[in-house]
Amino acid sequence: MMTALLLLSLASPEAHAWNHLGRVWDRDQFPLEWWSSDYTEDSLDADYQIEVIETSWNNWIEDAPCARLDAEYQGVREGWHQGFSTDGIISFSYDDPASELETGVLAATLCVSTGETAFTLGGQIYMYIYDCDIVYNDDIGWATTEDINNGQCSGDYSTEAVTSHEIGHLWGMAHSCEQNDACPDPDERYANMYWSTGPCDNYQASLKEDDIEGINALYGPFCSFEASEGEERFGGAPLEVCFDLDCNEAISDIEWDFGDGTTSNEASPCHVFEDKGQFNVSLTITGEGEECGTWEYTQREQAYVLVCGEPEPSPDFGGLFTYEPVEGLVYQMVNQTDTSVYGCIDQIQWEVYDGDELIQTVNAWSPKIEFPSEGTYTVLLNVGGPGGVSAAELSIEVTEVTEGCATAPAGAGLAGILLALGAAFRRRED
Repeated sequence: MMTALLLLSLASPEAHAWNHLGRVWDRDQFPLEWWSSDYTEDSLDADYQIEVIETSWNNWIEDAPCARLDAEYQGVREGWHQGFSTDGIISFSYDDPASELETGVLAATLCVSTGETAFTLGGQIYMYIYDCDIVYNDDIGWATTEDINNGQCSGDYSTEAVTSHEIGHLWGMAHSCEQNDACPDPDERYANMYWSTGPCDNYQASLKEDDIEGINALYGPFCSFEASEGEERFGGAPLEVCFDLDCNEAISDIEWDFGDGTTSNEASPCHVFEDKGQFNVSLTITGEGEECGTWEYTQREQAYVLVCGEPEPSPDFGGLFTYEPVEGLVYQMVNQTDTSVYGCIDQIQWEVYDGDELIQTVNAWSPKIEFPSEGTYTVLLNVGGPGGVSAAELSIEVTEVTEGCATAPAGAGLAGILLALGAAFRRRED
C-alpha cells in the first residue's frame, strides 16, 4: 500500500502546476463521495465549513470542465475525530487530535493508492487512489472569502484557498514547485498548486491556466503513445519502430516528429531510423468537441529511440584500444571505442591470455592490468551494445619498467584488429 502526505505551508517561493503525484481516481468512482467531521472550528461558522468545501470542489469541477470531474457531499460524520484514517472514505476535518500536522503547516492531504496501475504518462506510472483525507490545522486562524474580500481579515488564512489547494492534491496534482526550487516566472507563483500561501490571501482559490492544463492531462482530453508491443526501441541501424496511439477523445489532427528530421500524420506509424543516434520522439494532437472546444496535447519522450552501429574505434584511431606501460609489470589499457552516441556501449570485458590460458578478466572501461611476470601476453577487448558486438586483440611484450622510464613498445595500437563476434562476447579462438 502506497501513501503520500502533501502539505501547504506558511511561506512563499514559486510554481508551475504541470506536476503530478502519480495517482488518479478511477472514473467509475465518480462522483467522489465526501464527508465532513462534526468538529467545529471556532473562527468559522459550522455551515460555512461545509459550504466552503463544496465551493472548493466546484473550483476544480467548473473551472476545468474538460476534465469532467465530479464530487458529491454525503453529510457529517458524527463523532468522527480520527484525523487521517485509511477507511476508504474521503473526509474533511478541522480536528487534529494526534497533532499530525507540523508547526507552520496549514493543512495536509493523505491519499492511499491501490497499487494498481491506471496508465503511464510521460514515462511515469499512475496508480488508482481509493481513499483521501484532508485535515486542517486547528491552531491556525481561518478567514472566510467574504471577510478577505471586504478587508476584514487580520492575519488569518483563506479557508477556500487552502481547501482548493488540498483538493488539487486529492485529484492527483503535485505542488507547482517546492519550497527550495527556483521558479523565475512570476505567473507560476500564483498557481493554485503553488506550495505556499500568505495570510488574508485568497488568490489561490481560483485555478490558473497551468492548473487547468495539469488536471486535463490527468482526466481531460489527452493522447499518449508507446512503441508497439514487441517492438525494440534500441538496436542497430537501420531500426524500424512502430508506434501505438491511445486517445480518450476524438482527434482531428496528428503530427509525429521522430527526432531525425522526419514527421508523419498517420495515427499509428512505423518509422525506419537510418542513422545512429538518440532520438526524441514527440506527438502533437489536436481535437475538438462540444464540451471542450478545440484542444491540443503534446507528449514528448526524450531519447526514446536508440540506434547504434557495431562498436568501432573513435575517429582518428586505428583500433579499439592501445596500452601504455606504467610501472613494474602494470600496464594501462587505453580504450578507444567510439562513444559519440550515449548508450551504444553497455557491455565490456577484457581478457588476458598467457599462451592459450586465460589468466585474468576485467570489466572496466580502461583498466590497469598487472601481469604476473615478464613475457608475451595477448589482451582481448570485447565491447558490445544494441548495435552488436566487436572485439580487438593485441600481443604485448611485457617488460618490467621503473617509474619515469616507461615507454610504449613500437607498434602498440597498430595491431588492433576488429573481429565481428555476432550477438555475444566470446573467448579468444586459437
